[in-house]
Amino acid sequence: MKHPLSALTLAAGILAASSGASAAVMTTSLGNTAPGFNDGDTPALVPQILAAQSGQPAPFNAGLGNEVIGPSATGAWTFTYAPIADPIISATLDIGLVDHDSAAAGDQVLLFTVDGIDLTSNLNTLFNASGGSNNEYNVYQLDLLSLAGALADGSASIVLNLQGPGLQECLPFLPGCDPNNPVSATTFNGAHYIFSMLTIETREGMPPNPNDVPEPASLVLLGLGLSALAWRRRRNP
Repeated sequence: MKHPLSALTLAAGILAASSGASAAVMTTSLGNTAPGFNDGDTPALVPQILAAQSGQPAPFNAGLGNEVIGPSATGAWTFTYAPIADPIISATLDIGLVDHDSAAAGDQVLLFTVDGIDLTSNLNTLFNASGGSNNEYNVYQLDLLSLAGALADGSASIVLNLQGPGLQECLPFLPGCDPNNPVSATTFNGAHYIFSMLTIETREGMPPNPNDVPEPASLVLLGLGLSALAWRRRRNP
């Protein structure tokens, strides 16, 4: 015997579709989102990193800071897009970096803000959880849904400043270089910022208020669904 609830399911689906609510995704990026190397790779400065950064806007166009003589890497950028009126249901920020050295002791993020809101501890948590070996490329994603109100205005300003210790191949002239260890800690922390991408998902159209009176067209559709249910019951006593 066929299940009679299929007609009710159809009617409910028709009513849900008539509400007009749908999702939309906005993505904007700066830098090179397809640099030619993957998360966890250790790309060479020449030609891979230089090629990936060539022609990109600052701070994604060159190395930042210097691990041997300082200073540590600092960078800032701003996304601009159309203001958002619909409810934001998710927001994420992806950042790809090379040689940020989060595998070194301590925290390598000195300051990280989005629209002036301090998320330094959030990014340090991600840095400390994975990646960050010497010369390693990693991509990190942060959840920004809590910043939905700030993101809705059509711009998002990012500040990312790093700090030591960094990591550097052991060279004889480096202070504290241990010839038995191929990689040594450094006071400063240089890096290459490769890209950043902001993704915002919105809900277009508010869901219907359960206390609202259904529109006539919706009532007609519901009636058709109930009629189909009654017909199927008569066929399957």
